[in-house]
Amino acid sequence: IPDLIVSDIMMPEMDGYEVCRRIKDSERYSDIPIIFLTAKNETEDIVKAYELGAADYISKPFNPPELLARVKAHLEIKESRDIIKRQSGEQKEMLHILCHDLANPFSSVLGVLDIIDKDSFEEYVPLLKKSAEHGMGVITLIRQMRKLDEKPLDLEILSLVDTLNESLSMLSLKFKNKEINLKLMLDESLTVLAERTSLINSVFNNILTNAVKFSHSGGIIEISSSLNGNNVMLSFLDYGIGIPEEMLKTIFDVNQNISRTGTSGEEGTGFGMPLVRKFMLAYGGDISINSDGKTGSEILLTFKNK
Repeated sequence: IPDLIVSDIMMPEMDGYEVCRRIKDSERYSDIPIIFLTAKNETEDIVKAYELGAADYISKPFNPPELLARVKAHLEIKESRDIIKRQSGEQKEMLHILCHDLANPFSSVLGVLDIIDKDSFEEYVPLLKKSAEHGMGVITLIRQMRKLDEKPLDLEILSLVDTLNESLSMLSLKFKNKEINLKLMLDESLTVLAERTSLINSVFNNILTNAVKFSHSGGIIEISSSLNGNNVMLSFLDYGIGIPEEMLKTIFDVNQNISRTGTSGEEGTGFGMPLVRKFMLAYGGDISINSDGKTGSEILLTFKNK
C-alpha cells in the first residue's frame, strides 16, 4: 500500500476525480493522501478535488522543488497519523489486558471466596495464591508491553502441559458453571518457546474463555498437541456456534470491534484475538483459525519448541 499518491486529473477511461473517490471509499486505502498535479486550475476544479478528499492540489506547469517539498510534508503528516493510530491500538490492547485478563484471576479468587469455609480453606489456598500471582503477573506484563517495540519479550522454554494446566485451573469455575467437558490429548514431553505470564493469561486464557463463551452448556472442548518438525502444534477445538466468515476476515484487527455475546449471554471486548496473535508473533510462532460459522471452531497455535 503506497504512503502517498500523486495523480493527474485528465486521464483516459477514468479521470483523477473518480480515482480519488474510489480510493476514499475503500476502507483499506482511504488513509492514503492524494496530491493532484494537473493543468486544471479553475476554482471549481480545486474545490471539487478537496471535497473528494484530496490532500493537496498543484497546478501545471509546476515547480519541481515545490512538488518535492509538498510530497515530503504530506509524508510526514501521514507518518504522524500512522504513529497516533498505532499508539491508539496499543492503548486498546493494554486496556483489554486490564479489563479482561485481570478479570480471570480475580474471578477465580471471588469464586473461591463464595464457596470457601474454614474446613476447606487449606485446600483452596494454593489456588488463591496462584490466582493472585497471575494478577500481579499481568500488571508486570503491561509494563513489558509498553517496551515491546523497543525490546523483545524475555522468552524461555516452558512445559506446554504445565502452563496449560495453570490456565485450566484458573478458569475451572467457568468450565464448571457451564458444565463444559474437557477432552485433553496432550504430549507431556513437549516444550514451547514463550513468555510465561502472557502465554497463560493472554494467550491460553483468552482462547479458553472464548471456547467456553461460544460453546453450548454441556458441550465439549478438545485440546490436543503434536510435534511437526521443530514446531509444536496446539489445537483448541469446540463444537459451539462457530465464527462467521466475515468476522474471520478481521478477527486479528485491533481496530475492528468483533465483540459477540456468548451462548449464555456472556459479554466481551472483542480485543482477545488481536492480542493473542501479537504475543504468538512475539514468540516467533503463529495462530490460525478454522470455522464453518455454524458448528464450532478450531484455533491452531504454532510454537517453536527450542
